[in-house]
Amino acid sequence: MEKFAFLIHPLDIKDVIRFEPKASQKREALVEKVLDWMPPFKVSTITGMKTQNGKTLEGYFIVIPLMPHQFLNLERSIVYKKIIHGGKIAESLGAKILGLGGFTSVVGDAGINISQNLNIAVTSGNSYTIATAIEATLLAAKMLNINLKYTNAAIIGASGSIGSVCAQILAKEIPHLTLIARNLPRLKKIAQMIQERYGGKIEISTDLSLGIRNADIIISASSSGGIIKSSDLKIGSVICDVALPHDVCREVAMLREDVLVIEGGLVKLPGNINLNYDFGYPKGLALACMAETMILTLEGKYENFSLGREIKIEKVEEITELAKKHGFKLAGFRSFDQIVSNEKIEKIKNFIRKKEGKFLIHPV
Repeated sequence: MEKFAFLIHPLDIKDVIRFEPKASQKREALVEKVLDWMPPFKVSTITGMKTQNGKTLEGYFIVIPLMPHQFLNLERSIVYKKIIHGGKIAESLGAKILGLGGFTSVVGDAGINISQNLNIAVTSGNSYTIATAIEATLLAAKMLNINLKYTNAAIIGASGSIGSVCAQILAKEIPHLTLIARNLPRLKKIAQMIQERYGGKIEISTDLSLGIRNADIIISASSSGGIIKSSDLKIGSVICDVALPHDVCREVAMLREDVLVIEGGLVKLPGNINLNYDFGYPKGLALACMAETMILTLEGKYENFSLGREIKIEKVEEITELAKKHGFKLAGFRSFDQIVSNEKIEKIKNFIRKKEGKFLIHPV
C-alpha cells in the first residue's frame, strides 16, 4: 500500500482545546510549556483514497505540538529537531512523501533543511495553494463583475514564496499591481522582475494600509495574523486570505458587509476520502497544501515538489493539471467559517451600485 503523511500543528489555544478539552482549565502559558515539552505524534489515519486503477492509499496526520509564535520565536535548531522528528515518524509508518503544513513550511529555509534530514520526499503544498488562491480570486472577481482590465490588485506578503508567485500570475491578467511586504530590498527585486517579464504598472509598499486602500482585489499570504483592518478596505473589494492564521481581522465580518472575504486554498476532495480529524471544515473539504500531498501520492510522484522560497510557475501549472486528473476541485467560497451564499454576493453587488453609482462589467 502506498502511504503519505502530513504535518499539522495548533494555530491557537482553541485548536488545543478542541483536541484536549482539559486544556481549557489551564493557563495558556502553561499549555504552551507543555506543548514545548511534548514530542510529535500521529493523530489520525486518512482513509478512502484510491488511484485511477483502484489501488488503495493511506495517509497520516502527524502533530508538531507548537503554536505559530513558538515556531518563530524558539531557537531554530529546536524547531527543526521537532519537525524532523515528525518526519521520522512518517518514515517509520512507511510514508513515501511528507507534506509540511502551517508553520512547518515557513520556518527557516521553507523545507529544504527538513528534506535534507529525511529519506522521503517533502513538499510544502505551496504550488497547489497558489493555484487554488488564484482560481478562487478570479472567480470571485468575475461574480462581482469586476473588470480586470481596470483593476488594482494588491498582494500582501509579496516577498514570500506564495505571494511572489501569485503576483507573477496576476500580472498576466491585471495591469496594476501593488506588492506589499516588510522586506524592501527583496520587494524591489521582485517588482523589477515582474516589470521586466510582464510589464504593466508595478508599485511597492511596506505600508499595508496605504498599499491596499485602493485595491479592488487583494491576495494576502503574510501569515502575520489579523493585519487587515476593516477601515483599510475599498467598497466591493475581493480579499482572498491564504494565510494561516488568517490575515483578515474578524471585525471585518461584522463591520464590512460591502466586501467579499474568501478563504484561499480550500479544496473539495474526490470520492470518499476521510481525514478522520476535525479541522473545523465540513466533511470532504481540506486545505490545498494537504491536497497537494494527496495528489502527488495518487500520481506516484514522490519528489521534493514545492520546497524553498522560489516556487516555480511551472509547478503551479503541473499540480493544477494533476488535481483535475484526480478529481480535486476548488471548494465553494467560505468566509469566516461560513459558506458564502449567492445572496451575499448579490448584497455586495448592490453596495457597489448604491455607493459607487456604477456597474463594473467583467470582459466576456
